[in-house]
Amino acid sequence: MRFTKEFKLECVRKHKAGEHIDCPGGCKRHTFMDSVRKWVAIYNALGEIGLEHKKPKRDWKAKLGMIQRVEEGESFRSVALSNGIQADLLLKWHKIYTEHGIDGLKSSGKRGRPPKMRSKPKPPSGPKTVDELERENEELRAENEYLKKLSALVRGRKGRQPRKK
Repeated sequence: MRFTKEFKLECVRKHKAGEHIDCPGGCKRHTFMDSVRKWVAIYNALGEIGLEHKKPKRDWKAKLGMIQRVEEGESFRSVALSNGIQADLLLKWHKIYTEHGIDGLKSSGKRGRPPKMRSKPKPPSGPKTVDELERENEELRAENEYLKKLSALVRGRKGRQPRKK
């Protein structure tokens, strides 16, 4: 569930003042209060800008700097908090770094779901040569033979299966 910056600021203010914070619907109270405590820690470290949704993208050098701090002994949580990111994200970057090195951090990879269908290559324009026609003919014959054998195999298996009543 996403909350607005204003809602987060209000929750931080109430938490610091010791006031009761009403839990919005859609999540359990303890889960929501864990989020509020994270917001308070981020607010204390970075101020209001830490509670905004759109944070600047980190380049590979910044990611590497955070990973080096972790490898020098700082905790994932403290490094992440001081940079205004979730510890899980830093953990993910660290895993990529250990598996793929700096190149893994440099190539951020494609985001989102991959396309379901690949586009078919366009046939070359112009008439085909005799060699291309012969090769295509051979491929079609081989495909035809394969389909005939597959069909015979399927018919043979159907004949051996006991019939269900």
